[in-house]
Amino acid sequence: MGQVPQAEFAIIGSGRMARHFCHYLDLLRISYRQWSRQTDPQYTQLAQIIAPCDRVLLLINDTAIEPFITAHNCLHNKTLLHFSGQLVTKLAIGLHPLMTFNQQLYSLATYQKISFIVEQDAPPFSQLLPGLSNPNFRIDPNKKAFYHALCVLSGNFTVLLWQKFFTELEKTFAIPQQHTQEYLNQIFHNIQEDVQTALTGPLPRNDITTLNNNLQALSGDPFQQVYQAFVNAYQATKQAETV
Repeated sequence: MGQVPQAEFAIIGSGRMARHFCHYLDLLRISYRQWSRQTDPQYTQLAQIIAPCDRVLLLINDTAIEPFITAHNCLHNKTLLHFSGQLVTKLAIGLHPLMTFNQQLYSLATYQKISFIVEQDAPPFSQLLPGLSNPNFRIDPNKKAFYHALCVLSGNFTVLLWQKFFTELEKTFAIPQQHTQEYLNQIFHNIQEDVQTALTGPLPRNDITTLNNNLQALSGDPFQQVYQAFVNAYQATKQAETV
């Protein structure tokens, strides 16, 4: 029987993150083997697939990572890695790609610009993901949950705000999204130009009348609480800066 070819990585999972990372490895022409519960629901091929791989990337749901590791002895002599932004475990090393991943796959240049956030005491990035030259930064594992909360605040919650904006303008005011897209474009342009001066409107003007009128207009809307929370957070931040 012929020898099984050596592969650099074993990828566990077939979700969005797994598809993106496999595509990245394909673009770099780095060998890997992939296992998924969808194609092997009885786990009969798992040990055979990962056998020639030194590094196993567990690109599955956060809550499934530790149970998966403890359930499969074939993983115990491997370097185990995960991409969770908040999970800290002694069973695997965490590297978080600081990027949002949608259904469309990206270009090689885009993947290579992604920064990886590595736990403080992990081995060198070049040992964990050989062949990748991405920027990488180390953080204290005790602050990883805070780091990930910032990612969710900025990357996920803003999407909810824009969904609300575009939906209401189209549904309530019959203004199609193509005629309001430039507003979004300019805001993000301002952020990229200078994030410290990008904020406009009643908050930096301390226009209490407009803020109260806005809150009143949102009466009965669940986003009224969101608006109030942003006002409270902004005012508390500005107050702390003056102390």
